[in-house]
Amino acid sequence: MGNSEKYGKRRQVTFRIGQLGQERLEETAKLFNLKPSQYVKALLYKDLGIFNEALDQRRRTWQH
Repeated sequence: MGNSEKYGKRRQVTFRIGQLGQERLEETAKLFNLKPSQYVKALLYKDLGIFNEALDQRRRTWQH
């Protein structure tokens, strides 16, 4: 079963944040060894109650 069959059509979400929000997002994501986009995705999953989706558990290094 492919990803499109398993999860449905792919969606993209875009939003803007201010300078302070960006700085705090980068600092917080670094604490969890995630990219800012990965951290935001995890927060959206948590807030929307989507826990049956597997989060990416691979170890990655993120540098500025």
